Amino acid sequence: MPNYKYRAYDADGKIIESTVLARDEEEVARQLDELNLMPVFIEKQESKKQTKKIKMNIKDDVVLLFTKQLHTMLKAGIPMLLALQTVKEQTKDENFKQIVETIRRDIEQGSKLSDAMSQFPKVFSSIFINAIKVGEISGTLEESLLYMHQFMEKDLQIRSDVKKALRYPMFVIIGIIGAFFVFVTTVIPNFLPMFQGTGHALPLPTRILLGVYTLMTDYGLILFIVLVVTTASLVYYFKTPKGRFFLDKNLLRLPVIGNFLQKVIVARFARLFYTMNRTGVNITETLHIMQKSLGNMVYNKEIETVADNIIKGESIADALRRSRYFPELLVDMVAIGEKSGSLDDMLLSVSNYFEEEVNNMVQNMSSLIEPVITIVLGGMILLLALALFLPMWEMMNLL
Repeated sequence: MPNYKYRAYDADGKIIESTVLARDEEEVARQLDELNLMPVFIEKQESKKQTKKIKMNIKDDVVLLFTKQLHTMLKAGIPMLLALQTVKEQTKDENFKQIVETIRRDIEQGSKLSDAMSQFPKVFSSIFINAIKVGEISGTLEESLLYMHQFMEKDLQIRSDVKKALRYPMFVIIGIIGAFFVFVTTVIPNFLPMFQGTGHALPLPTRILLGVYTLMTDYGLILFIVLVVTTASLVYYFKTPKGRFFLDKNLLRLPVIGNFLQKVIVARFARLFYTMNRTGVNITETLHIMQKSLGNMVYNKEIETVADNIIKGESIADALRRSRYFPELLVDMVAIGEKSGSLDDMLLSVSNYFEEEVNNMVQNMSSLIEPVITIVLGGMILLLALALFLPMWEMMNLL
């Protein structure tokens, strides 16, 4: 929010000049009226655009530590401004120091913590801002910070598990593609004169590899351009809502990986639902926030439908049961929580269960993917072997 410079008379008729943080001049006038001041001059100060100069590539663990430190100090009774000043001095990230200083300065000038943080949407998510806002209204800011710290800690762990799980298959796929490329460009050329000298039609596997070799050697530049254009087009398409939905839907259908991603999303859903419900955010606002936070367009659409059904009067469990993307365990636990008044406890239990499932799948990912990799690798080896040995057998038969 911008700063406004004002000049006003107090109750004794003295002139007071100062600045105040507000959205517009009308809000400035309201604030002055509450202070029994009569404004005679209000002027918006030119913004120095400090926030634009600050780089927003702040690591998640920096925000996590900030949340923990701020919760600890506020719970210990340290005033907000002093707590922010202490956090700023302790952090090693220079960009984050500027962010904390901007927040501290805005609060000093009358802004709320949630409003000051909302200037940095790339650093503090909508989940974070809403939890802080509810905590300010209800007087439970320390608890909101604690729940956000717990959520962020678990969320970071899940994301780390996802990266760890996908790292192995990615390395294997890259290795297979690299081996195929080396074989076609180095082995096939040595046998090419022998194959062409037979005068007979070559077997299909051999013709496939020779075609790939010819394409790479004679039309390498064209192939490179086609690959670049195709990749750029796919990246652009997958960034569109329609393309992203197509990609997310098909990722969920993949063997092993699809099941893993569904468990990750359900774990995040339950944890986020628990956190928002615990901090006092209403159900419809919680579901709206989830649509921006789960990172999957298919689930975003399902949650939108769930929210509409809840608004129409359905229970949360009944609305979730209509979707085939939410497991029965989650739906049953939510139903029990609604009936018994222990929804938070049920959501926390479901979240812990699926987080443990995700962790187990990460630990066993290599054994789960090995059958698929074995089939792909075996198929490639079979193709390469047939491409080399079938022509040689034919030559031996001729001799």
